[in-house]
Amino acid sequence: MPNVFERAKDAVIGVVKGAGDIVNAVRSTVTDVVVSTLKEAGEITGTALNVVTEAVRGAMRGTKEVGAETTESARAIVSGAVEAVSQVGGDVITGSRNAVRGAIQGAVEVGGDVATAAVGAVEGAVETAGKVGQDVMAVGKASIETAVETAGNVAAGSVDAVKKGLRSTAAVPREVVESALGKDES
Repeated sequence: MPNVFERAKDAVIGVVKGAGDIVNAVRSTVTDVVVSTLKEAGEITGTALNVVTEAVRGAMRGTKEVGAETTESARAIVSGAVEAVSQVGGDVITGSRNAVRGAIQGAVEVGGDVATAAVGAVEGAVETAGKVGQDVMAVGKASIETAVETAGNVAAGSVDAVKKGLRSTAAVPREVVESALGKDES
């Protein structure tokens, strides 16, 4: 199977260079790359869904190389990946976790801000979960937990900034944030 990281990176770079609407171009490109990669894998298992992480990391690299903004890139990329997992009948919660993890890892690899990438990634997962008829609360909670865990693993000092960003975003329902992080006591 071709390297999905490079495939996603190159596809994003190619589409962004000719696009007027970068966010939607990135989103649909990631959806196409992930769908085709998962179909090549055959059975859509948890192991196959690991390609989502690599595709998202590659797409984050591609958006950075063309100068796109981290938050919007992460949001569009994760949204496209979650939609792709839904289209092929995969577990959207696992797919969301892998996509959020990939967005944060990708942001770190290109020197992007972990907190803004995490917030954008969670927003993309939650928004798309609703659009594809999945349980927004379950996808949101799993995505938030993964964002905090991944931030702690890749940039330990960023956990508080990630939590603060997630608590302040209007794009994720308050009850979802509180379910994952608890009530903000500050």
